[in-house]
Amino acid sequence: MNSLTFAKSKSRSAIASLCAKAAVLIALVFGGSLFADRQASASTTLAAAAATANAGLSACQSSSGTALNNCVAGVLDRMNNEISSANVSETQRSISTAASQLRAATTKAQALSAITQCQAAIAGALRQVKAAGGGYVRNVGDSGLSAIAGVLARAGKLIQAKG
Repeated sequence: MNSLTFAKSKSRSAIASLCAKAAVLIALVFGGSLFADRQASASTTLAAAAATANAGLSACQSSSGTALNNCVAGVLDRMNNEISSANVSETQRSISTAASQLRAATTKAQALSAITQCQAAIAGALRQVKAAGGGYVRNVGDSGLSAIAGVLARAGKLIQAKG
């Protein structure tokens, strides 16, 4: 009788151990897929915000000088607000700084410098993503950052032509 109880006890501990290992494996699988979903979600958020910003820049085309700088700064601020859910603080900080510098700019060179500095920060983030093989780097994939870089390039061209 004792040997039967001992065998059942051993069997139960083996089953419990197996269940615990399975639970850990399931947690790792789902956790990993959540990170991938988060990256895709952030990239989608950035791309959507960039599309909206491009439309906003179209409205800025009728402005020039300080009015153009203020219009572009407003577009960048709105884009920055839209990407806040993506948790990309360095990107947001760069965009916010560019918007502030655009509002303070008194010359075309200052306005272009604000855009160029932001472009450099985004290009650095893109290099990090590409160096990681497009992998998980600060919640962002390269397509979202590329879309943001496209907005900045368009803003720079607009300021160059009409600023």
